[in-house]
Amino acid sequence: MNIHLCKGDETLEQALEYINSHDKDNRKYTFDKEADRCYIGDEAFSTAPVLINYKNTYYALHEVE
Repeated sequence: MNIHLCKGDETLEQALEYINSHDKDNRKYTFDKEADRCYIGDEAFSTAPVLINYKNTYYALHEVE
């Protein structure tokens, strides 16, 4: 699992773009701002390949197929 910490005024869209352009295995990810919000300890948090931490809120990304 990787966690991307948003920096300063970085948006969720910018974070996703950064993650997708820097994945070492060229995988692409996506997420839904409502459905993929998760919390420490829940299943989505523990099984997500990548998490975004945006202003202390976590989003679980999933791979685009």
